[in-house]
Amino acid sequence: MSNYRRLLILLTVLVLLAGWLGMTLAVKQTQEELRSKLMLRAITAATMISYERVERLTATEADSHSPDFAYLREQLIATRALNTDCRFIYLMKKVDDRIVFLLDSEPVSSEAYSPPGHEYSEASDELVQIFSDGQAFVEGPLADAYGVWVSGLASVRNPADGKVVAVLGMDIAGRDWESAVNTTRLIVGGVTLAVLLVIYALLYAQHVSSKAAGRIYLAEKQAKEAVVAVSQAKSDFIAYLSHEIRTPVNGILGLGELLETTLLDRRQRDYISAIGYSAQSLLTVLNEVLDFSKIEANKMTVEKINFAFYPLVEGAINMLRATALSKGLALTLVIDKNIPTAVIGDPMRLQQILLNLVANAIKFTETGKVEITVECLSQEGDSLQAKITVTDTGIGLDQAEINKLFQPFSQVDGVNVRKYTGTGLGLSIAASLIKLMGGEIGVVSRKGQGSAFWFTLPLAIDHADNEPVVMAAANTGRPMPVVPDWLLRSGTMDEQDNPGDVLIVEDNPVIQQVITSQLKHLGLTTELAGNGQEAVKKARKSMYKLIFMDCGLPLLDGMAATRLIREQEMAAGQHTPIIALTGRALAQEQEQCLATGMDDCLVKPVSIQDIANMLARWLPEEKAEIIEMQVLKELKVLADSGQATLDMFIDAYLEELPQLTDKLRQALLDGDAGLVKEVAHSLKSMSGTIGAKRLYEIFGSLEQRASAQEAYNDARRLISQIDRECIQVAAALRNAARLL
Repeated sequence: MSNYRRLLILLTVLVLLAGWLGMTLAVKQTQEELRSKLMLRAITAATMISYERVERLTATEADSHSPDFAYLREQLIATRALNTDCRFIYLMKKVDDRIVFLLDSEPVSSEAYSPPGHEYSEASDELVQIFSDGQAFVEGPLADAYGVWVSGLASVRNPADGKVVAVLGMDIAGRDWESAVNTTRLIVGGVTLAVLLVIYALLYAQHVSSKAAGRIYLAEKQAKEAVVAVSQAKSDFIAYLSHEIRTPVNGILGLGELLETTLLDRRQRDYISAIGYSAQSLLTVLNEVLDFSKIEANKMTVEKINFAFYPLVEGAINMLRATALSKGLALTLVIDKNIPTAVIGDPMRLQQILLNLVANAIKFTETGKVEITVECLSQEGDSLQAKITVTDTGIGLDQAEINKLFQPFSQVDGVNVRKYTGTGLGLSIAASLIKLMGGEIGVVSRKGQGSAFWFTLPLAIDHADNEPVVMAAANTGRPMPVVPDWLLRSGTMDEQDNPGDVLIVEDNPVIQQVITSQLKHLGLTTELAGNGQEAVKKARKSMYKLIFMDCGLPLLDGMAATRLIREQEMAAGQHTPIIALTGRALAQEQEQCLATGMDDCLVKPVSIQDIANMLARWLPEEKAEIIEMQVLKELKVLADSGQATLDMFIDAYLEELPQLTDKLRQALLDGDAGLVKEVAHSLKSMSGTIGAKRLYEIFGSLEQRASAQEAYNDARRLISQIDRECIQVAAALRNAARLL
């Protein structure tokens, strides 16, 4: 037998052995998790049962007419409605050494209904024992007269003497339980098979490679042919990929527009506008990549159709007027009257070139103006030569930077390179399109004094449709970009007379809004600075608890601003934690941030959990008593005695919490006070059982407020507080569990 086959057999045996062991452990872990979740739900349901009402029941047929029996039965039915995977929920009582049914959530007409006093003759020793020690447990899968079940059993106690007055049972069908276990087996088996296939593939590749030593020449030839094929297919692949990505982006834009037509408050409408604005920006990048791939593959074509010149140019400029307005820039357009109104050319490509050049001018200009002029250089017969110039008062370029322009994927270097990010394809695409249309492009610029980008374009004259000039906005067939209201507001967003807890130093208005909303959600007030100089000035005047500092900022970048803030603090004997916000997940850049005096680093995009973790790390004094440690300690003792873990109980609670809070929110929106009270009561009991102190108090308050119709509007306002607490309680429970 060859070494290759021996190795293959050995690895197969080892992988199968590891897969079997992994499957055994995974199945055991799955069963333990299912048991702990079922136990926690049974305990939670048992805590909601009124022991006084239970004690008044006699476990006889006479109970059927008792108000206590009716109340408790409705409670069991409601509990089963919240636990849709549970088939039976019931109460049992021990009477004269017999285990009898006290209550059943089944309909009375059901064949499986157990009337009060009906004896359960198949009770296990563990079920009998719980009436003595009250220890909750999970039993099964176990077969009885009703089928095969897994039962979660928890005691209902009299708190005065600790006596067990009843036992609550929650039954899950054995086939559902086994289905979850079999799913785990299937996943582990699939992983094992995949590992085997990978090993077979690698060994086979190595085996084939070892036999290919004598075919070096042929392999090199094939490799060269493959490189040529890849090079030819590259542009097609980029085009395909761009089209595939455009589909979900268009879905985001379309659904965002539909959502805007629904009933939204002002903050929600701002969020939707920000999503649309960001998606439009992403769509611009995708369009540039797609155009570049077409140009490289020599598949880009230009049209020659009739169009109105003046409306098209004016319409393209109007698309960017809001962007210029948000920066305080003047945007002007001057068109030579010698240019006919109707011409023949490619209007879509002309508009694309104009949008690119004007958008660049606005992007690289902080103060002053952007001016667009259109001249008629010459006109002979049915053709004319037009020249369009875009002049700005922006940062300008030196000769070395000009030499890099119009090249694919190139961007000029400088202090603000991180601020002016992009694909580096815009000018290259514009130059290629102008060349395809028979024109030329160039630039005149001086560093710090602005730039003038110009291009010439040959156009044919459409004599039939030429009419007197009417300067009006163009209907170009393309939608006007959706600009969020907050982009057009003067000053910074949420600007207040008093400084906030946290200073956000960020020039991008979308990111400003996102981080501001995240911090507000976590209970902190904010103040904004749009550049490094403004950040240094505000840090000098006010003492913030925390500063989030973007690394790429106009006028003064984040690192330079941090150095100046640290110099100010050194003189005053203060230190404010500064968290870097960077778009690059490079260890080198993060080390550079720390070296300049920053305390920590976050890589964008930043989630609300990232923000919460930073607050927990750098603002420990902001953490109030979220949980009750004594309850967690008692729960840990219970978990250990039931061969479970505290983490399992916490996982089960955190899994149920968002589902019930969503149900609570919908009930509030629907104005269903009864359902609000019911769900709030369930959430209060769950939170109290797990030790979530503040949530227990909030849900208790909400339950009381929902009972009084005149206070129902106050109950609605508690939702935002619940959302903040739900985010914080997860981290608090995890941290507390680690301490225990």
